[in-house]
Amino acid sequence: MIRIPLIVLGGFLGAGKTTLLNHMLSEAGGRRIAVMVNDFGPINVDAALIAEHDGETISLTNGCICCSIGSGLDAALMQVLERQPAPELIVIEASGVSDPGRIAQVGMSDPMLQLEAIVVMADAEHLPGQLDDPLLADTVARQIEAAGVVVLNKIDLVSAEDLSALKQRLVRQFGAIPAIEARHGRLPIEALSGQPAQLERLRQRNARTAQDAESPHPHSHPHEHAIEADHPFEGGSWSGAGIFNADQLIQALKQLPRSVIRVKGWVVTDRHGPAIVHLAGRRVRVERLPATQVIAMNELVYIGLKGEKVQAVMEQALGALVRASAH
Repeated sequence: MIRIPLIVLGGFLGAGKTTLLNHMLSEAGGRRIAVMVNDFGPINVDAALIAEHDGETISLTNGCICCSIGSGLDAALMQVLERQPAPELIVIEASGVSDPGRIAQVGMSDPMLQLEAIVVMADAEHLPGQLDDPLLADTVARQIEAAGVVVLNKIDLVSAEDLSALKQRLVRQFGAIPAIEARHGRLPIEALSGQPAQLERLRQRNARTAQDAESPHPHSHPHEHAIEADHPFEGGSWSGAGIFNADQLIQALKQLPRSVIRVKGWVVTDRHGPAIVHLAGRRVRVERLPATQVIAMNELVYIGLKGEKVQAVMEQALGALVRASAH
C-alpha cells in the first residue's frame, strides 16, 4: 500500500503559515495537494482557481483542495483520504497556539499516511520576545521542540547581527535543530516531502538484475538530486550492497545529526528482508516489501542542510554497516 505523505505545519500566530499555504495552493506544480486548515477565513484562495466550494472543502482547478477542520481533525482527514483521486501530499496546519507534535501523531498511527516532516515557522523579528514572554514562552518553546525543521520567516525585517544572535540562541536552547531562513513565507516545500523523481530512479535501478550490484563498495551521489539550487538544502543518494542488521540500521538513522532532515529508500535487512525505510522527525519506520521484490542494492535518498557535509555524514553512519555485513 502506498502511503500519502503528510506534513504538519506549526508556528505561533503571525509566523507566516497562511502565506505559505496560499503559495502552495496557487503554485502546486501539478501535484494534488490537500491543505487542511482551521478556518477558511485567512486563506486568500485566488478566485480564478476555485472550481467548487462545497461546505468545508474548496476544490481548485489545479487539482488541489483546501479543507476546513471545523468538524474535527479525524472527520476532516477521513474525508480527504476518501477522495478520488487521492491527494499526493497532505499538509495540516496546526493552530497558532497548538502543539504540532501532537498532531503529527496522526501520521504515525494512520496506515494510509507517512509523516514526512514537522515544519514550524517562526517570526524572526518577534521570536526572541516570544521566548522571553512568561505567558508565551512555554507554547512557543513546545512548538520548536517538536520541529524537524524551523523556518525563520521575515528575515528581511531583522539585521544580520540579530539574525545571527537568534540562531545562536536556538542552538543553546534547543540544540542543533535545522533552521532555514525565509522571506514572505516562501519555502521549497517539495524538498521536505521527499524527492519523487529521484526515488523513481532508484526504484527503476533496483528493478535491474543482480549484475548491476557486483561492486561491494558503497557510493554516495551528492549531485544526483531533484532539488533546485536556490535554497538551503543539499540532497543526494547513498548506495551499498549487503544486508543490514535491522537494529543497527535503525539506531544509526536515529543518531544522524539533525542537519539530516529526511532519509527514504529501499534496503534489505536481516529481519525484514526487502523493505522501504523512512526517517522523518527523528522517527524511523521500516516497512516490509513482498519477498519477491528484488533489491539489488541498498539505495537511500537523503536531504539535509547545505554546508553540513551530509554526504560524509551518511557514509560514516552507513558505510561501515554494509561493509560489516559483507563479512
